[in-house]
Amino acid sequence: MRNLLTWILVAAVLILGFFATQSSRQVTGLQADLAARTEAVTALEGEKSALAAELDAVKADAAAATQAAADAAAALEADRTALAGKVAGLEGEAAALAEQVTGLTAELSAATGQVTALEAERASLAETIAGLQAQIEAAAAAIAPATGGTTTSP
Repeated sequence: MRNLLTWILVAAVLILGFFATQSSRQVTGLQADLAARTEAVTALEGEKSALAAELDAVKADAAAATQAAADAAAALEADRTALAGKVAGLEGEAAALAEQVTGLTAELSAATGQVTALEAERASLAETIAGLQAQIEAAAAAIAPATGGTTTSP
């Protein structure tokens, strides 16, 4: 019986040793898996930090672009206002020039009327001069036989 008990104890120790070895291998495998996962988590956290930094940079760029767009819009509004003022000034000048053209057209019409009247008066005076010249020549012709044929004409 002693032998049987010894054999049972040896078998129990062998079975426990086998399970201990198997458990030790499982623990080693689990530790290796845990180390690999820890390394993967560390790498992912590094990527997360890099992406967060990239996101901050993109946000800063977006803020700068937004500010630049706001500045450009303000500049364009100022230019639009300045151009509107220039347009209003040019429209005023155009209206003044249109009034001036209207006045000059009226003056031209009046001057044309005066020229026409002066040309008519000149024609009338030319006829009067021609008539007077004819009378002078007639009078000179009438006087010439009486004075002996010498006349002076103006």
